[in-house]
Amino acid sequence: MKEKQQRIYLLDLARAFAAICVVLQHYQHFYWSKNQDFDRSAQPFFEVIGFGYNFGSQAVPFFFMLSGFIFFTFYYQKICDGKINLKNFIILRLTRLYPLHFLTLIIVVFLQQLYFFFENNYFIWDADNITTFVSHIFLIQEWPMIQSNLEHGFNAPAFSISIELFLYISFFFISLNYAKNLSQVGTIIIASIISYCVIRSSLALGVLLFYYGGFIFYFLIKIKKIINKNKNLVILFLLILDLIIFSGSVNNFFLTIQLELNPVTGGRLMILLYFIKFPLIIINLMLVQMFFKNMGKNFQILGDMSYTIYLIHFPLQIPFEIINKNFLKINYNDNLVFLLYFFLVILFSFITYKFFELPSKIIIRKKLIIKN
Repeated sequence: MKEKQQRIYLLDLARAFAAICVVLQHYQHFYWSKNQDFDRSAQPFFEVIGFGYNFGSQAVPFFFMLSGFIFFTFYYQKICDGKINLKNFIILRLTRLYPLHFLTLIIVVFLQQLYFFFENNYFIWDADNITTFVSHIFLIQEWPMIQSNLEHGFNAPAFSISIELFLYISFFFISLNYAKNLSQVGTIIIASIISYCVIRSSLALGVLLFYYGGFIFYFLIKIKKIINKNKNLVILFLLILDLIIFSGSVNNFFLTIQLELNPVTGGRLMILLYFIKFPLIIINLMLVQMFFKNMGKNFQILGDMSYTIYLIHFPLQIPFEIINKNFLKINYNDNLVFLLYFFLVILFSFITYKFFELPSKIIIRKKLIIKN
């Protein structure tokens, strides 16, 4: 079975933008290694990309929600109709996730040992031990049976990939038995919110946001039906809603609610961002794509490389710091240094995607997938 499906180019670009935001947020690693406070506003091009430095960590929750929406869009009906079985589904997902994860894991193991040789400690994340390595090998570092206090190690951003894998497997079985409409997914979300308030783990948050993405999928179906009857009214309503939400005029209102709920939610549940802004972004992009089907197609490669960018950027930081501490002092506030690092992230991501990630995925799928 081939994974052929219509591309949603604007969502691909949104995913690439989110991956780049993670890269920007993690640029602060270069300052952490100095064991001193740093002025975030002094980072390169802060006036232009400061939102990435400040809020890049929120790209991961967006990934979870976007994944939920995309999986309900492209996989839910296929699973229900029996057009894709569990084995093929797992193969499709693992061939997408695992080859690059394994490659970057091995690269980080080697580079961290090299860093340890020079510095007698590891770069950023210290839990580079056999327990953490085994959990990374099997992509289960965030699963329920793993100790909740397991420290980050190796290519730590892969924690979200572990959560994604858990979500994919659970999605297959839930698709067969539940989540058939807006009300059923709404029930899952309510249960997920309760679970998150009790557990407060990244995995619980991932489950909540993934199925909220499914909720958006069903909600968008209803919006499209209304558009068929009165397109101008829907567009006008969305424009007004966007203006209200993204202008910041309601930020303080929702912040007050969030602060009051923090004792229950643990302070990580961003109500306005997760339940209103992220969904609006997805809905807006989907409606624009509906009217302009090829918009974003010319930048498809960025969407293809988003996963590569996400996993490549940290390994690339280690040689920078080895050079900085032992051979040539690097001024990370310098705009040219930032541009060099960012260029290398994109370059190595492109090379890795083109000559490793994509070919390995194609080869493995040809050998393992059983055609219906």
